[in-house]
Amino acid sequence: MDSRSLRDAGLIDISVVLSSRASELLARTADMLSALTTPEIAESYRSLAETDGPIPLKEAGERLGADGSVAQLLGLGLAHVLPHDPPVLAATAPVPAVEAALAQKQHELNAQYDVMVRARREAAQIRQLADQQAQEASSHRLARVLTDSDDIATLSNTIGTAAREEHLTLETLRYDLPLTESSAQPPTAASIARRMRHRSIYETAFLSDPVGALIIERCAAVGEEIRVVPQLPMKMKITDSSQALVALTPTGSSAALHLTSPVAVDALRHYFELLWRDARPLGLRPSSTTGERDRQRHEIAALMRQGLKDEAVARRLGLIPRTVRRRISEFMEELSAETRFAAGAEAQRRGWFDDPED
Repeated sequence: MDSRSLRDAGLIDISVVLSSRASELLARTADMLSALTTPEIAESYRSLAETDGPIPLKEAGERLGADGSVAQLLGLGLAHVLPHDPPVLAATAPVPAVEAALAQKQHELNAQYDVMVRARREAAQIRQLADQQAQEASSHRLARVLTDSDDIATLSNTIGTAAREEHLTLETLRYDLPLTESSAQPPTAASIARRMRHRSIYETAFLSDPVGALIIERCAAVGEEIRVVPQLPMKMKITDSSQALVALTPTGSSAALHLTSPVAVDALRHYFELLWRDARPLGLRPSSTTGERDRQRHEIAALMRQGLKDEAVARRLGLIPRTVRRRISEFMEELSAETRFAAGAEAQRRGWFDDPED
């Protein structure tokens, strides 16, 4: 029998069916209003709509149970006042209620878009003014020595934020205070999103220091290009070809030179490029005489040091993840390392990543 036959036979209670559909309609309407406004407003609307009839306006605030809910419902068009004596508050029907909330949300989004447009325009003007100010300042002071540790730390942390194309760093393992994880300054998500290139040269001592190795790992994981050299004479940071910060002491915390002279910055950039050319990437160049099994383990170790997960290493080398995990377990045991990163540091110390032609 179909539903009509069942109804005619008295086997379906139409009032129950209608009540069920009304409940479903109200529930879905409340869910949509929660997304378009707030859960509190949606709950107030639902409470009002579920009452047997309109409620006295004077009692509405107490019965709906939320401060300002009556005014919010009226303001959004989710409720209206009927001119009874005394006046009563009634819920707007579901369809016009949702349409009213949609119209309000669209208005808010349009306003936010206008704010973003104005903000972008203002940001461009602020950058232009800042560039002009920097140019005017640099024309009078192309180099300055900083001796205040806070000024040096602030400039060291922010010099890269002005970069548009590239930020270069020389990093030694010399610090006034013990190295901590917070010492890491990985590229920001914003700079990576605008495709700015980050290149850093570290002393190889970082690889055998647990915290130093972790810092390199964190920076490499977010996209920093890293190479290592046995030793560096100083710490240095260069932003594009516009400015450079050079440490004047081993740690650089008590004295540093800030350069905006194009000639001096270009010279330091050229020096960085010479070091970069001779520095060793965080990768692998295995010996041609190394066996296939050892070569594979060395490749896995090199990729693992770059922050790649087991599955990514397997895809890169055309292996299955189980094989990668087995090889990692093998060389960790061989190197007597308790952690993967400790294994990478020990592998570096043993020359696994050395170029045989050096």
